[in-house]
Amino acid sequence: MRKNKFKSSKFHKIIFTISLFVVLFIGAITYKHIDDVSTSSKQIMHTYEVNLELERLFSYIKDSENSMRGFLITNESIYLNPYYTANSNINQSFSTLKKLTSDNKKQQKNLNELYEIIKKRLDYNGQYSDPDVSKHIEDTKKFKKDFFKSSKLLVAIRNKINEMADLESSYLKKRNSLYNEQISFTPVLTLSILFITILLIVYSYYKTNKDLERLKEINNSLNKSIFLNSQAEILSSFGTWEWNLITHVTTYSDNFYRILGYEPHSFPSTNDNFLTFVHPEDKEIVLEIMSKVVKEENLPPSTFRIIRSDGEIRFFRATGKLFDEKLKSKTVLGVTHDITDEINNNLLLKKNIEDLKKVNNELEIFDESSKQAEILGNYGSWVLNFENNKFIYSDNNFRLMGYEPQSFEPTIENLLLHVHEEDKEIVIEANEAALSNDEIPTMNYRIIRKDGEVRRFKTVAKSFIDLSGEESIIGTTQDVTEDYYKSKLLKERNLELEQNIKELNEFNHVASHDLQEPLRKIQTFISRLNDKEKENLSDFGKDYLSRIQRASDRMRILINDLLQYSRTNRGDKNFNNVDLNEVLANSLLELSQNIEDRKANIQYDSLQVIKGVEFQMQQLFTNLISNSLKYSKENEVPKIVIKYKKVKAKNEAILKDNSNRVYHRIRFKDNGIGFEQENAEKIFLLFNRLHGKTEYQGTGVGLAICKKIVENHNGYIFASSEPNKGSIFTIYIPKS
Repeated sequence: MRKNKFKSSKFHKIIFTISLFVVLFIGAITYKHIDDVSTSSKQIMHTYEVNLELERLFSYIKDSENSMRGFLITNESIYLNPYYTANSNINQSFSTLKKLTSDNKKQQKNLNELYEIIKKRLDYNGQYSDPDVSKHIEDTKKFKKDFFKSSKLLVAIRNKINEMADLESSYLKKRNSLYNEQISFTPVLTLSILFITILLIVYSYYKTNKDLERLKEINNSLNKSIFLNSQAEILSSFGTWEWNLITHVTTYSDNFYRILGYEPHSFPSTNDNFLTFVHPEDKEIVLEIMSKVVKEENLPPSTFRIIRSDGEIRFFRATGKLFDEKLKSKTVLGVTHDITDEINNNLLLKKNIEDLKKVNNELEIFDESSKQAEILGNYGSWVLNFENNKFIYSDNNFRLMGYEPQSFEPTIENLLLHVHEEDKEIVIEANEAALSNDEIPTMNYRIIRKDGEVRRFKTVAKSFIDLSGEESIIGTTQDVTEDYYKSKLLKERNLELEQNIKELNEFNHVASHDLQEPLRKIQTFISRLNDKEKENLSDFGKDYLSRIQRASDRMRILINDLLQYSRTNRGDKNFNNVDLNEVLANSLLELSQNIEDRKANIQYDSLQVIKGVEFQMQQLFTNLISNSLKYSKENEVPKIVIKYKKVKAKNEAILKDNSNRVYHRIRFKDNGIGFEQENAEKIFLLFNRLHGKTEYQGTGVGLAICKKIVENHNGYIFASSEPNKGSIFTIYIPKS
């Protein structure tokens, strides 16, 4: 129906045909009339032009005559310039008349006669144009004779010009009469044409209005098509182009620029500009393609590489075909497609096929190794298909029951024949659950093998839907007899271990608490000896007493450190919000006397609130700051800088973790004596010391406590140092 909606009716066709003939007929008459009027008008104008030019010619002749007379009378050269100008104008005017009368033989004849008269006159005057000659002409008879002849020639010129003017006047009279007759017919013809034109305009307006509505619909459809084509180019990663083979002008679509990595129309669409994007190794290919387009006016599918504005290499495929516009213009319309993904997919497909072959080989190997693994692992596998409620057993599943592979049909009934009488209910309930709920709980039951041996089995299973949509249960049955007895033995050993731990805790209590009582008495007696008996001792006695005192002090510090380490080692896992700013402030307050004595300079960032154990974090900060103060240089003010930053694991190479997990990074940097980097891990070992007892105080427990605290918080601690250049301790606490 839509196709016939705009179809012209027969009536319209007839009216259009008649109108066309009428218009052509009137047009022919009008054209003939206008042509006649135009011809008459041109002839009249031609007559006026000839008369005007004749008058102009005579005027130039008079100017020439007057200039020559002025020169002869005054013998002044100033009159020669107008004379020569007038002669030049005469020649030009004569040439103009020659053209104007070229179609009139009679006037041409008159013009030739006039030319001869003018030529004679100019010859007479020309011989006196030299100033040297003109000085001696007054008394010569020849001059008088020539002057008389020149005057007579001037009269003859005037007569000939009048004769030609009279002839043109007769022409003018006839032409005016004809022109008036033609003009009188013009209003009638004009009104007729106007009336018919109005009718045609009205009809044309009606049809145009109808066609305009149709054009709007078509234009709307065209705009939709253009929009859809533009979207199709974007979605399909292709661009279109036009190459005019006559003008060699190329035009790109908007998406052609986009697939090159640019905004639309951001550079001139020329072949030279396009070549700048072509991969250097493919430029010869593209130049050959362009040459082929010019020669063959066609472009078969061709593939090449380009380098986009962002440096990415993409594969393009271009194809084109000649579009004959029937206006002596040859344009190749083309499509260029970004086929990088297609090529990559093909390469990936080839790789996948190769990988599939490799996987198939590996699967065969894996299948064989699985069979071996079942034997070594003492387990078997099975499948229950819900479509037919049938079991499939692996070979080793039969062996576990003491049979050769596939020696009986794997059914629930045959399985129950081998299940221990006390455990049959477990297997029956599991089978019913599988059939009703598609699930099998983990089962532990006993099997009586073919040889009569009782074995303990454990079965686990899981529902599975394959690619075809078929549902089944896949399961594994393992002979756990040895594990059962090992587990039983392990429970007995665990009871023994718990008893040992209890005894060890009691020993730890005695070692860490009860030992302090005799130590306090030893220190008390040493103090009394120092106060009352020191002066009575020999020098050796005083030295021994001093050594005993230092040893007892070290023992006291060691016991306290062991208590701290034991407390840290137990690990309080009740994490709460801990403000590290408060922790740092308390540590600085606790070490204030030591800091003041050493005039230490401590700088620190603003810290954060973390999840942790407050007293452990307090101990961590105190130990690290105390460690930096202890190992500071003797003649240099200790400087400690504490830096904080929130970081991601993947950005910290030392963590060897590529995840996005967030850590609190706290870094303690000092300017102390440092140590060799090869000892960076040893310093965190319990009782490990890098220096002698007399050089620096300490038990080698402090940094071990720091490491244990950080580990209790699931974090990491690292040390880096260089002798005499200070040390850096970096702590990573995960953000909860």
